[in-house]
Amino acid sequence: MGLIGISKGVFAFLGEDDTMEEGWGANQGFVATDAGDVVIDTGFTMGRAEGLRGAIRQETSAPIKLVVNTHDHSDHVFGNSAFADDDPLIVSHSWCRKRLHRLGPRRLAGYAKVQGMASRLKGLTILEPQAVFDRGFELTLGGVRFALIHPRGAHTLGDTMVYLPEQKVLFAGDVLWKDYHPNLEDADITGWLTALKELSRMDVRQVVPGHGPVTDPGSAQVLANYISRFDHLVTEAVSRGSPLGDVEKDIMQPDNESWKLRMIVRRNLDILSPRYRKMQD
Repeated sequence: MGLIGISKGVFAFLGEDDTMEEGWGANQGFVATDAGDVVIDTGFTMGRAEGLRGAIRQETSAPIKLVVNTHDHSDHVFGNSAFADDDPLIVSHSWCRKRLHRLGPRRLAGYAKVQGMASRLKGLTILEPQAVFDRGFELTLGGVRFALIHPRGAHTLGDTMVYLPEQKVLFAGDVLWKDYHPNLEDADITGWLTALKELSRMDVRQVVPGHGPVTDPGSAQVLANYISRFDHLVTEAVSRGSPLGDVEKDIMQPDNESWKLRMIVRRNLDILSPRYRKMQD
């Protein structure tokens, strides 16, 4: 894991482990252009953000011009302030900024109270995006074309994927998880399945998921199957009044028994089961 070059000037900075201390394995990345660098997500802890910044400096001394936040979850955006001295323009979907503004300080304070986390988060503050958008758009920097793609609803309501059409590389954020059980707490299940179908049809050779190793568009169907199965099992269990433990066992299958972040499965059930019950009332 760590820094991987996936195309000329395009790098993935892959998560090391699925523990809280390691940001649950969240990935970051950057693109070096003749006019400056573009960073995709900034990590969860000061150490992770500084490690990303150090990796960038190993490859290029160009200024960091742009940071793209793929969504508002802490493991992807807490590291923004570690780049403050670089003075980049931070960009996100408008919903991402709204959520980070409303929830970010509370989340940071809460995580800092967890044993062993205060030192890892020391020096970080919530640094919100300065520029937002509601629909996808394209930009060119240093001769490299970037398409910022917004699924209407998927992992969150404010997701952004960063597509490099000439390099055929996609930074998918948490719209795609590879070999990790996904976090479903803010999911729009129907929208996410639509987004994954569209991702699977994109003209892409390599995909950097929000968590897990670099992959290809075929991984979208694997995740779609998992999410569909979760949705079906929870709907059926709620209608029958079955215990959550039974659902958890049914979600665990031979094809995902080696996936990381197993703890998120029960958390997903605890958070989402009341919503399913409310939908059936």
